[in-house]
Amino acid sequence: MLFNDAYANESSNKNNINCIDENSSISQLQGEGARSPYVIKKGNKRFRSDSFFTVKGVVTKLKEGRNAGFFMQQIDKSMLSLASKGIFVRTADMKNIKPDTSVCVTGFVEEYYGMTQLHLTADVIVLGDAKGVAPTNIIVAAVDANFSETLERYEGMRVRLVNMTDMRVTKPLYYDRRWQRYNIILSHQQVNIHPNTTAFPGSILADQHALNNKQRRLYLQLSGRPAYIQSDYIRVNDKVAGVVSILQFSYGEFRLVTADRVSKIQFTHLSDRETLPPRTTQHLRIASFNLLNYFNSIAGGANNPLRHNRGAATLLALYRQETKLVKTIVTLDADFIGLMEVENNGFGENSAVQRLLSLVNRQIKDPDKHYKMLQPDKSDLYRGRYLGSGAITVAGFYRPSKLKHVVTRVIDLPIQRSILGNAYHRPALTPTFMRERGHKKENEQLTISVNHFKSKGSKCAADKQRSAMLKRLKNSSKDRAALEKWQRTKLKLKQDRQGHCAMFRSLAASVLARSLALQGGDKIILGDLNSYPKEDPLLVLTDYKQDRYAYYKIKGSAHSYLDQQLIDLKLDYGFGYHDPFVYENTDSWTYSFQALGRLDYILVSSDLLSDVVVKKVWHINAAESRLLNKDKGFLNDIAFSSDHDPLFIELE
Repeated sequence: MLFNDAYANESSNKNNINCIDENSSISQLQGEGARSPYVIKKGNKRFRSDSFFTVKGVVTKLKEGRNAGFFMQQIDKSMLSLASKGIFVRTADMKNIKPDTSVCVTGFVEEYYGMTQLHLTADVIVLGDAKGVAPTNIIVAAVDANFSETLERYEGMRVRLVNMTDMRVTKPLYYDRRWQRYNIILSHQQVNIHPNTTAFPGSILADQHALNNKQRRLYLQLSGRPAYIQSDYIRVNDKVAGVVSILQFSYGEFRLVTADRVSKIQFTHLSDRETLPPRTTQHLRIASFNLLNYFNSIAGGANNPLRHNRGAATLLALYRQETKLVKTIVTLDADFIGLMEVENNGFGENSAVQRLLSLVNRQIKDPDKHYKMLQPDKSDLYRGRYLGSGAITVAGFYRPSKLKHVVTRVIDLPIQRSILGNAYHRPALTPTFMRERGHKKENEQLTISVNHFKSKGSKCAADKQRSAMLKRLKNSSKDRAALEKWQRTKLKLKQDRQGHCAMFRSLAASVLARSLALQGGDKIILGDLNSYPKEDPLLVLTDYKQDRYAYYKIKGSAHSYLDQQLIDLKLDYGFGYHDPFVYENTDSWTYSFQALGRLDYILVSSDLLSDVVVKKVWHINAAESRLLNKDKGFLNDIAFSSDHDPLFIELE
């Protein structure tokens, strides 16, 4: 029978429901859509059915802790072939409930953060032991418009990933600090690429890419700390099968929470680790590499301006990090390499850059291939010693046998000062060389600017202003129109997907390019620009024109200063640099967050583009698990020597 007016009678009916009152099935409650057909959404305020139901099933898993309860699944065939047969029952009282028992439950149907569940209105009736529920293979149906619809058909069920499911690793094993758990992010049939890789921010095409990524995504959540075995490494694009678990949905994502060890999951390498063959040409090789906080503080290094150690916390961790970094740099065999995230503790004997230079040269037998480091004039340094005022900086090594050093300049980039706080970029380390160009053997001037733009994580003034305004308006119910306006602005920025400080990075790009325009010869801008290929800073450096990008407008940040002068620049055109990797954007990723993308660049001036004969991103880091870092990694390989992939070009 069906009970109506349940809200009023919930307490009186608590123990009056007999198992013979079964009036529905789990699949009927789930329905064939994203929501239960019994939960009719009215605005944003409806998440529970008007009626309550009694259903029977077999307990498949207990969930303890926060939002405790159990999963149950019907074992008889359903008339609704596209509806899930599993559901979550939320309850804190599970003393008589265990897996593989048949139960009868009564309650309202709810949608809790997108997952269909039952809210009990009567005690659970345990009917007795039952045969365990066999896992159902997740198979895409012809009627599924996307993979999210496929997963919806299995929500709450005990399922298995099989080869036919075709799930790929799009982010390898990592530790989620916010929720304190280990995850692997999977994607159906592909690895997910950041939308701003091929479409400019906030465009319809970028939104389509983002939706496609989300519809393919599945989190594999491990219940404990996994043992990571070197021979059983996990990489991007590995095919995953053999996982058996309950399919859950929470906070906008489908998840498989498994107690299986990583070693029990089947990983098939579809894109194996890359080796870099020895160089066979005399072309000029130029590389860029973010070192992921190379600090020598723990080994008695000099202090940086902030006296912060963001790097290795022990000598063993430093030894591991240096072993991997030195192997990577030596194998890259570049004639010039720009480095990011080096401790900013000067250029002396106890500096990080000097220590790394010595370690690298020690591994190179041919003296003609030894490196020298770039060292600016003291007058260009902060306090006559530091390249910038932060804990990290940029650096550069070059081979005097291939490049004749002329001068090293420091290009200061904007500083943001406001009552909400300050923000900084690292200064650009910008040497000029003479080099032999092509078959002509003519000495020509080449300027290379090594950069590390402000990150996407920490907030700039505009981001802080928006957060403060939203907080103030949320605490006040008087100005609903203003709150809705600011909420729309926040949503628009979220859909923009550029992260924090995009305007500050765009302004830095313009200042950098304007400064380089005053110098003659060929030019290269390289480094970690903390921007995906179609984001504002890259458009400013390359081919931006409003009519070319559907009148998409780029803005610079307010409250920004250079040499104590307030900056007021219009960002209405690009500076014409070329990205040699632009036509391989979906394969030339260098970094992994929730999706893969490229934050690292080697941009060349127009006259230099025809000289580029080789271009490569060496996928040794972004495709690997972060559990291989300096604190937990292995020494006899270079996998995850950093969190960014190195990349290089060769000039004829």
